[in-house]
Amino acid sequence: MKIGDLVRWGGSPDLNATRRDTGIVVGGPRTGAVWHVDRPGAVATSYEVTWFDAKTTFWHSDEHLEVLSETR
Repeated sequence: MKIGDLVRWGGSPDLNATRRDTGIVVGGPRTGAVWHVDRPGAVATSYEVTWFDAKTTFWHSDEHLEVLSETR
């Protein structure tokens, strides 16, 4: 995944049940420790995504994003 890729949310099942928003990667990658009870010491890669419908920008772990179209 890289800046300019078109992505959609591929994370939590409750949001997958509704129409999934699409967005564009505008920042990242960045890596860092993740606090999770089941995965102590885990490291995740995150990307900054601007969401079209939500009209906002957030950082998300790459495991929650699905690439629809890659930039060259």
